[in-house]
Amino acid sequence: MHNITSSFTTASSASEILELIKNITAEALIFLDVDDTIITPKSVTFRKPPYNQMLDRIKANKGNYDNFEEIVSNWRLQRKVILIDEEWGQVLNTLKKHYFVYALTQMSRGKFGNIPSMQEWRYEELKSLGIEFSDNKKLAIFNSAKKDDAVFYKGIFITGNHSKSGTLAKFSKELQASFIVFVDDRKNHIEDMQNYCEKNNIGFLGILFDGLKNLLGESEPKLARFQEQYLIENAEWLEDVEAYKLMAESS
Repeated sequence: MHNITSSFTTASSASEILELIKNITAEALIFLDVDDTIITPKSVTFRKPPYNQMLDRIKANKGNYDNFEEIVSNWRLQRKVILIDEEWGQVLNTLKKHYFVYALTQMSRGKFGNIPSMQEWRYEELKSLGIEFSDNKKLAIFNSAKKDDAVFYKGIFITGNHSKSGTLAKFSKELQASFIVFVDDRKNHIEDMQNYCEKNNIGFLGILFDGLKNLLGESEPKLARFQEQYLIENAEWLEDVEAYKLMAESS
């Protein structure tokens, strides 16, 4: 086994990430998380914990909700999203000239609640914001028909019931990775990927992205609680202005 390099750093903007990556080996494969790395809900509720963990709480208690998939799919369909950094599209296009650049997003595949195809929905949502990744027809050949299996769709790896590293392991023969750059807003995902790379003798650069702190707006506890309760009870998401209006009417 030859010596591999494995490192971990942080960045808070797309341009910082470009600076960190631009001199990496040409063989590197770049993987970026989507939620709270590239995009985030427009609502100020999602600016910081614990309010931005609304969906994590609902998922953790999904046994309590008979219409769990309806609640979560309607939230995904109804919430407005924004780019965390307006330069993401430009930075990704620059990187794509030199590297394969993929999204790696932890979510279900196929039909989920009121979403006919999660992978198609995710692709279209990102495309509407000017974000597209490197397509690779060879990788799509490895997709299985299993409902919970990881899947590759138009530049996006969707984990299904796998971890993020487990998703790359499924496609490892075709990816033939010798160096991986992985950008995510969650440290546990980066540590998981770093362990995978070290075990498989793959060079690694992990970048913990905290660009969310640059967005304006403060989470408002009363608003956040109202939105969460309304979503659970009605399977309907209210943006901030709508929620404030309804709160005023019902008080």
